[in-house]
Amino acid sequence: MGTVSARDSIRLVIAAEPVTVDPFGYVGGTSSSVVKDNMVDSLTWQSGDDLRIVPTPASTGWEQLAPDRWRFTLREGVTFHNGEEWNARAALPSLAYQGVSTNENSSYGYTGGHTSEAVDDYTIDITCEQPCPIFPNTAFFLSFTAPGFFANSTEDERALQTVGFGPYRQTEWSHGVSITMEAFDDYVTVDDHFEFQHPFIREAEWLWRAETTVMAAMVQAGEADIAWDAGVDAIGILDEEQLKSGGSAEVYGFWINTLWHPELRKKEVRQAMVHAIDCQQIVDTLFGGLPPCRGNIMWPGVIGATERNTAPYGYDPEKAKQLLAEANYDPNNVIRVGGRSARIPKQVELYESIHGFLTEVGINAEITVLEPSVRNELRNCAIGKAISEVLVAQGLDPDTSKPTLAHMQAALDKGGANCPTGHVLSAGGFSNETLDFGRQATRYLNCAARSFVCDPSPGGLQGKLLPALSASGDERQRLLEELADRVHDDVLLLPMFDLPVFYAVDPNLQWEPRFDRRIRISTMWFSP
Repeated sequence: MGTVSARDSIRLVIAAEPVTVDPFGYVGGTSSSVVKDNMVDSLTWQSGDDLRIVPTPASTGWEQLAPDRWRFTLREGVTFHNGEEWNARAALPSLAYQGVSTNENSSYGYTGGHTSEAVDDYTIDITCEQPCPIFPNTAFFLSFTAPGFFANSTEDERALQTVGFGPYRQTEWSHGVSITMEAFDDYVTVDDHFEFQHPFIREAEWLWRAETTVMAAMVQAGEADIAWDAGVDAIGILDEEQLKSGGSAEVYGFWINTLWHPELRKKEVRQAMVHAIDCQQIVDTLFGGLPPCRGNIMWPGVIGATERNTAPYGYDPEKAKQLLAEANYDPNNVIRVGGRSARIPKQVELYESIHGFLTEVGINAEITVLEPSVRNELRNCAIGKAISEVLVAQGLDPDTSKPTLAHMQAALDKGGANCPTGHVLSAGGFSNETLDFGRQATRYLNCAARSFVCDPSPGGLQGKLLPALSASGDERQRLLEELADRVHDDVLLLPMFDLPVFYAVDPNLQWEPRFDRRIRISTMWFSP
């Protein structure tokens, strides 16, 4: 007899209410689990047990036809939550939306640009803008919305409702209170894969609490069944059987506005910042000494990483002061450091520590804790936005026109986009689920993306992206390593430390964490 759950409902607690449940939008953090891990399914999937790339309810297999072209066979008999049929025609609107960068969708940073065409009812060809030798390894971020719903809803309406074909469907969003969902009766399983089975638990309710101690206490009191990230303090609050830990596949860090801020454009100022911050003291004080500090947004083992280009920056306040002097640093140009309050445990304390270290060496820094919507607005006002404005000013359609190096340079020269932008802005976690630095390069070093780094100069970063992303094997390691060296040496981003995840759980909840903090409720059940 198959597995039977002793309970039909579950209550899950995350740190913050989602900004949107649109799977194409920037859901970010734990709120991604609400949408991407439960209400939609992706084109491919990275198996939680052995990290293989496997088919999903969306697909049955794939093959590479050319360096820039892949053919996917779609699974028959699948329907969306609203009854619309899944097939090649249904896939095309979602793929088209996610194939461009200008709408700032959440998958572009993994897959890069692409176009799609239907070969027959259940076959699609995806052609990348450039050679894409590892496309299936990135396609687990390509998800799908029912085409009729997508065509007949506004962006605001899609932010409030998800219509996918995942194991759960959304039933209600009571803003400020909870999101509820129920098992999708017509969910199509995938062979015997444990992450693509009919849910054992019928109903799920999502709650959010900013305080990690409150999250842990809810599980302890039986008011919730699982909470994350409950933080390192949960170790002292919960019994051993009420605590699980796992990975996040993320390095916590910050974007740096290397584009337009008068001080942050200077390499020496950025180098001064990393030598001013004692990362190890922060980790020891706030996180029990558990996560390792990093000098890059990845770790050894990711393609492109080395021991040298991921080594943490040494704490050296005197060197930081010397670098500021060499840069002719002007303290009148305030540097604002900000981000969301509930992305990780002890985040406000982390901001305060960083502020103290920066001011100690003479950097005029201000700390701002931002609402998610405000933080996202600052995040979105980057080089991609400025390039769109340049294209529009020249009478071009930013949705269809491919920017040239000249357009990119013009966007830099214009001094910023017509919107408020961040200085040093919390990225939360730089994720490495693909175990390949190409994902990071595409998203964070690319002038054509939502990036705070852009180098279109001859021999610069922009010209090195395509050869690196097109390569495979040893050549891919070598070329991505060169890009990663530049990130480390020039401090193009501000990395801090690996992000562990602590889960407070009901001891009767049967479930094991993944390496990347993704949560499939359909893999959970309650023992008696």
